[in-house]
Amino acid sequence: MTKYLGGNSVSITDQNVQQRKSVTIGDVARHVGVAKGTVSRVLNNYTDISKNTRERVLKAVEELGYRPSSTARNLKRGRVDTFGIVLPLMPGKGADPFLAEFLDGMTRALNAVDKDLLVTTASSMDDAVLAIRRLISSQKVDGFVLTRTATNDPRVDYLLDRGFPFVSHGRTARESEHPWFDIDNHAAFYAAAQKVIAQGHRRISLVMSNPQMNFSRLRIEGFQQGLEDAGLAFEDQLIAEATLDEPGGEQAALQLLRQNRPPTAIICMTDAIAIGVTKIIRRHGLTVGEDITVIGYDGLPVCEHFDPPLTSFAQEPVLAGSTLAELLTKAISGQPARELQILAEAKLIQRGSDGPPRKTPEELKAHLSTYFATA
Repeated sequence: MTKYLGGNSVSITDQNVQQRKSVTIGDVARHVGVAKGTVSRVLNNYTDISKNTRERVLKAVEELGYRPSSTARNLKRGRVDTFGIVLPLMPGKGADPFLAEFLDGMTRALNAVDKDLLVTTASSMDDAVLAIRRLISSQKVDGFVLTRTATNDPRVDYLLDRGFPFVSHGRTARESEHPWFDIDNHAAFYAAAQKVIAQGHRRISLVMSNPQMNFSRLRIEGFQQGLEDAGLAFEDQLIAEATLDEPGGEQAALQLLRQNRPPTAIICMTDAIAIGVTKIIRRHGLTVGEDITVIGYDGLPVCEHFDPPLTSFAQEPVLAGSTLAELLTKAISGQPARELQILAEAKLIQRGSDGPPRKTPEELKAHLSTYFATA
């Protein structure tokens, strides 16, 4: 039987009686010839210990295989070494491929520092606040990671009022008061609009999600500014709201293609939406990237295998998850919020789903009339 401690395998059958016994802080102190309090101060990173003593204590800890009782350590610190995340259940039937990679990055980062992640779900913001309140009351978590932040987010208000540690994936109206990691959504969708305009598109649609979500609001504003800076109007009929999944993209595409002057370019809030949009375009005898340009957002690796591969603005979900875990760890340790705010840029992944328009809106309408007899 082999037991793994700190990466080293130790055969239990070969251990003597002394090794079988749990090593205590007193054993370490006697081994070094210092007081137990000195060992404790070394282990808790106090700076009033000499370099020589610190090195001797740490060497003894390694040699004796001393591991502090996690229960005792956590009780003393008032911590449970567990972070919480209450995931909002988004409307729609499709899976969220971004979320899987996001959680993978977070759990990997937490595993590296011997912490756990407690995941639960909520069907509304009010339910999320109740879940957060319950987890705090039961002392099950040390802090929270918030996702899908709203501009005016009741979860943020509750946690700030309670003074309970958290970090958000996305900014809020109170962003100066708390840690966050975000992508410059405004800049990404401004660039997307400018890109298709430069290709010659003038009838450009946006498939958006709930504008109460802060990332959605910023993307809409970036898209609108990109149009207006090129002298194009932001037309309501060219905007379709969808759930953040393939079925949402399919419904939005049908709505847009039924118009008297269909768009020649469609910019999508997520890659999942873009996948649904491309399915509908192909289903109606059109070529993605030639007849209609489609651009997504998320940079999901699976999209490079589509025909044509999807052009997308990428954020790295694994990096986002791991960064948020690191920020929350620092927030719990007392680092000021203003030092824990990171704005990153989305990266354009140029593939094959965009290009100059081959058909005018009128030509698209004529083609689609055979599919939409009552359009």
